[in-house]
Amino acid sequence: MLRPLLAVLAATLIGGTSFLSPPPARAADVGLQIVTQARYTAFPSQKRVHVAVDAVATNVTPDPPSGRYYYSEARFAVQPAIRNLTATQGERTLTTRIVSTSSEFTQIAVAFASSLFHGQSISFRVSFDIVDPGGVPQRDVRIAASLVAFPVWAFGSQGTPGSSVSVVIPADYTTTVVAGQLVRTVGANGATVLSAASIPDPEAFFAYLTAERPGAFVDRTATARLPQGTVSVVVRSWDDDPEWGTHEQELISRGLPQLQALIGLPYLVHGELTVEEAAVGRLGDYAGVYDYVTEIMRVRFDADDYTTLHETAHTWFNATLLSGRWIAEAFAEYYAVEAGKRIGATGQIFTLTPQLNAAKIPLNAWGAIGEEPQVTEDYAYAATYRLAQLIAARAKTAGLQLVWVAAHDGDASYQPAHAGGTPEKETAETVNGWQRLLDLLEERTGTSYDDLWRSWVITPAQRQELTDRATARTDYDQTVTTAGTWELPAFVRYDMGAWQFNQVTTELGQARSILADRGRIATEAASLSLTVPARLEHEFEAATTFAAPMATARQELDALGGIASARQTLAASPSPLEWVGLLAANPTVQLDAARTAFEQGQPDTALADARAAQAERTDAADAGRLRVAVGGGSLLILDGLAMGGLALRRRRPRVAAVSRPTDDASTLA
Repeated sequence: MLRPLLAVLAATLIGGTSFLSPPPARAADVGLQIVTQARYTAFPSQKRVHVAVDAVATNVTPDPPSGRYYYSEARFAVQPAIRNLTATQGERTLTTRIVSTSSEFTQIAVAFASSLFHGQSISFRVSFDIVDPGGVPQRDVRIAASLVAFPVWAFGSQGTPGSSVSVVIPADYTTTVVAGQLVRTVGANGATVLSAASIPDPEAFFAYLTAERPGAFVDRTATARLPQGTVSVVVRSWDDDPEWGTHEQELISRGLPQLQALIGLPYLVHGELTVEEAAVGRLGDYAGVYDYVTEIMRVRFDADDYTTLHETAHTWFNATLLSGRWIAEAFAEYYAVEAGKRIGATGQIFTLTPQLNAAKIPLNAWGAIGEEPQVTEDYAYAATYRLAQLIAARAKTAGLQLVWVAAHDGDASYQPAHAGGTPEKETAETVNGWQRLLDLLEERTGTSYDDLWRSWVITPAQRQELTDRATARTDYDQTVTTAGTWELPAFVRYDMGAWQFNQVTTELGQARSILADRGRIATEAASLSLTVPARLEHEFEAATTFAAPMATARQELDALGGIASARQTLAASPSPLEWVGLLAANPTVQLDAARTAFEQGQPDTALADARAAQAERTDAADAGRLRVAVGGGSLLILDGLAMGGLALRRRRPRVAAVSRPTDDASTLA
């Protein structure tokens, strides 16, 4: 199914890129008021931006009573690493010099053609070129055929209104104002003109822009040695920026193995990962994005190392592992920093400040890319990283790896208490990532994270869910303990993982009822010297509802009661009539059959046999009366004599036989 583009992006905020701002003062003396019109013209093919500053300087310093104040030069702070500095006053060339240089700015001095006294004004022009100094990808000034990026300053004396700025970019470039306020118009030959007029205070003005016309890409291959073998990653840099490609190639080769070792999951890129250099026009306010569908990672030309590692970590942490933007961003950043530390990478780390904390939101309320104010984005990125640190401190590296493996493999959050084989896989698709992550963390690491979820993650409307969950988990754990060697059935574990806590409460109550019956069954069976069959245990563990095992438990208790009652009845001595009735019956055989049926897991049969045995014994007197009525009194007398004789023989001790002669050889036998 097709999805909107934003739905398949994992992104990281610029965080860490600090644009070059002007120094606090750009005119040497507020007694010399200067108003300027600065015009920046980009020449990408020449790798320079030409700056022409038309200035009007006015001496507003009153003369003292005994003399005159005058100015012989003006000083400016301009962008660092400038070239070709010149100045003119009309047709006359003025003397210029560079007073000082630093990585932040260059201070220049322009000597006037003549001294400037109180109330006088002069007009002059200062020109210079901003050039690309080269070096690290994170530099603020980038000027090449593919990309132009530089800071735009206004010039003039502090607090003096009226200065202006204009920037001219060739027509075939896509221009983005990253910072500051500039009005966009179209100039000669279709050029883009960005301007700001009547600036209230030139010292407070700042803008930063990029103009891109990505040319041909140069592809190179980064290789990373992983446990499953060597993998290759395509690194695509602009043809006029080979340094970026070389840097990313080395960073990926060294960082990817560290990421996998920390995360503990196999490499999840199915094709070939592509890392592509990009500019602001494609990424907006983000330093990098990863599209897990196309497996293309775009990284800004000026992004730091942690950004590249963060986007690489998104090959694991995206919506295919656990849903929820904050989860993916939290652990992509956490593992990026941890892997970066191992290889000596550089970059800025998201940090929670009092200003950001003032914009705090529950992370579950963090909207999609482009939906939130910038301050909310800044807070959320910093907060997710901090939360990931707190989680990792409790779970440890090995514990987190168990969580990621379970999430990747689709293992059920709640597993059998005595599991030793293949993990159960049935998971609830309706559960959100934050719910499943909490379950997996607590079930795989044996540590509570409820307080972190309450402080950082959930919305007020979700608090009751955590309260219900805590109650259900306590109930669940107690029931697991009560079950002992028995496993709770899979449907109870599924409902726990599905956060169906009202339903779980009912199910656990039924489970404990069956387990209580189990105890009574064991006690009564032991009193009857019977072995409890495994049927109830099997039905309990394999149940999809508790109806069948509850019925079986009741049947077994009924069968044991029937056997106990029958045994008690058969133990009583029979009366003469009962003895007559029992001559043709044997209830003991029926009782033995009942015992056998119970041990074979046939409680209904056992109960029927026990009742039959008891009935035969109970009905023996009636059967005896019937036999007497049919056979007559002599039968009763003979049977009585026989019975009495039998009893007599049983009571008489044995004596030795004595032979004696007889008078009649034909003695009757």
